[in-house]
Amino acid sequence: METSNKKTIIVNKGHLTSEEKDKLTILHSKGLSIRNIANILGRSPSTISRELKRKEAVFYRGNYIGSQTHINVIKKWREKHIRERIKDINIKRYIKEKLKYGYSPEIISGLLKTKYNISIHHETIYRYIYKTNSKLNLCKYLLRRKVGRKPRKKALIKPMKSHIPNRTDIDLRPEEINLRLETGHYECDSIESGRTKGKKRNSCLTVLVDRLSRKTIIRKTASKTSKETAASILKALKPYSNTVKSITYDNGLEFSNHEKINKELNIQSYFCKPYASYEKGTVENINGIIRRFFPKGTNFDTISEDKIKLVEDWINNRPMKILNYMTPNEKFQEFSVAIV
Repeated sequence: METSNKKTIIVNKGHLTSEEKDKLTILHSKGLSIRNIANILGRSPSTISRELKRKEAVFYRGNYIGSQTHINVIKKWREKHIRERIKDINIKRYIKEKLKYGYSPEIISGLLKTKYNISIHHETIYRYIYKTNSKLNLCKYLLRRKVGRKPRKKALIKPMKSHIPNRTDIDLRPEEINLRLETGHYECDSIESGRTKGKKRNSCLTVLVDRLSRKTIIRKTASKTSKETAASILKALKPYSNTVKSITYDNGLEFSNHEKINKELNIQSYFCKPYASYEKGTVENINGIIRRFFPKGTNFDTISEDKIKLVEDWINNRPMKILNYMTPNEKFQEFSVAIV
């Protein structure tokens, strides 16, 4: 009696292609055995078996779905084969420590270059943060957590009659101030307190920033009135009275007492155009950093002077890319020594 053994014809070797996975989807849904599917595809039964058992395999109601499985396989392969650009554990630790301290990837990149002569682009640090976020949760330490930028809408600028007496428009500000050639020229703004139910806003923050060095002064002001604001500014700038030369404001009514400040400090004041707060962008940027510590809605009546001082010191001792990774305190001191 003659017996014949059917042998599987193997044509292809290696991993299944996406087309073969699509065919496998159809054949598997028909209930064919692994050996029959292997014969049709020209593959080894063990290859088909491994494919159906792999972790990335996707099934719907017991049926293999090749297209989704292929997507999972490619994704895993890419994650596995992406070259790790930051390998040194000490650099990783340094990045994490500085992120926790509130430094941006750009600042960390600059510090690595200037202090340790290690060149790592800030985008590489961003990729490291995003890649390891599910494990290390580093994204929470980024100063701004915006996913993207929305297109800026052009505001409809309405004619506005200023109620601030004897204001000098920013267009008349001298070029040496615009070019940031010397310290002593400040930008000023107020950060409002959150409202408490049944009560009006009380205290606020008055913020002064030197245009050249970015040295920041933050003072808690009893109320957002012109009298209290002027008193707060005079008190804040008293230690620097010999070097202060000008202050640039927006058109908030709290700054309407600017002439008193000018007289006591012997300085000049300038005002942005209506609806153009970007003309004092230095202090606006610092306000964004301050809001990280005191989000909108914060009631400054409950915030101590010591805590405000801690935030001020943190900002003034934080390296800045615009200052070639010097801190505002270092830059301010550098020019102060030069003047002396």
